[in-house]
Amino acid sequence: MSETPDEPQVIHDDATGRDFVVGGTEGGLDEEGQLEQLAWYLNQHHPAPDLTPPWAGGTGDRDTCDDWAARLPDRLTHAAMLMLGTAAGHRMPGVDYLGGVTADDLPGLGVVFTPSEPTGDWAVSLHGGGWWRGTGSCLDNAWRPGVAAVAELSGTTIIDVDYPLAPEHPVTAMRAVTRAAIAHARQQGARHVAAWGESSGAALAALVAGDVDKLLLTRPSLHLGGLPDVVRGDAEIPDPATWPRTLIQVGEQDTTVPHFRWAEHVAEVLTYTAQHTIVTPTVARKMAKDAADFLRG
Repeated sequence: MSETPDEPQVIHDDATGRDFVVGGTEGGLDEEGQLEQLAWYLNQHHPAPDLTPPWAGGTGDRDTCDDWAARLPDRLTHAAMLMLGTAAGHRMPGVDYLGGVTADDLPGLGVVFTPSEPTGDWAVSLHGGGWWRGTGSCLDNAWRPGVAAVAELSGTTIIDVDYPLAPEHPVTAMRAVTRAAIAHARQQGARHVAAWGESSGAALAALVAGDVDKLLLTRPSLHLGGLPDVVRGDAEIPDPATWPRTLIQVGEQDTTVPHFRWAEHVAEVLTYTAQHTIVTPTVARKMAKDAADFLRG
């Protein structure tokens, strides 16, 4: 299905017992209804591959997983146009908010995104992917456009760190590259340096909490117990009481990662109508704006 039908089509899904409308809905769905429509379409037409890490019994097919994730932002926009109608704006933040941001390679570290009006604040950003995914096409098409958008919205210069992955590399190597990026930002005269991580990248950000002035944790997966000992080593998430000012962004419909109440009680927490990877473009833009406000504030 590649085009919006001339007339909305109601499809009954036996598995859920619900009706789903392809071609746009009338009457105005609330955010939860919009997310349900979007998630159903994507699960029907673009189901996720096996994302289980190889040490937990998954196939370990990193390229297939990253390719699926790389296509997700465009598929979210397309699905929103099909399921929610074309009247509303369905552009993702990595399309809507780029402005005059520039991107430059930072050898050995990743890419630095410089906003059109830098404030002097810097951040390091750390992609998700369960510690073993998230680079290549996924990094370039799914994660970094959003990082660029937040850089432009906030005026924060952001180093997106291309850290080494498990199981080939231990957490100590990931943390070392992250700390090198933080040190680089300090060397450039940064007023403040924040660490921003998504999913498993949020855990990596928390591991360097003592090195930064702010933490931004998006859909955080802060559990290290599932990592093999050879990968985890002696890594432990620091006591949240020792963290700097922290914002945690969580999805109310996220069944992939739990809420980490032991961390949330010391942080500002914002909740969104979102699953772990599926979110309407409208809510995705809200999350990007909130992230930018936190980095700028």
